[in-house]
Amino acid sequence: MWLSPGNRIWLATTPVDMRLGFDGLAAKVQGVLAVDPFCGHAFVFRNRRGDRLKLLLWDGLGFWLLYRRLDQGRLH
Repeated sequence: MWLSPGNRIWLATTPVDMRLGFDGLAAKVQGVLAVDPFCGHAFVFRNRRGDRLKLLLWDGLGFWLLYRRLDQGRLH
């Protein structure tokens, strides 16, 4: 829906603080992954327990920040 062919989905393997917002997550993308957060790729972050996800995506006009909480189960 939002990703066009050629765009990637990056999954951060190190847990992040879920209090981070647009700017904090974009800084993680630049500092840790050394990728431009405005490139159109999707960046997925998880918390330490593995029951919450945040997805950061630039669509050309602004950032989308999607948040998902798993009620049952965890990501491994």
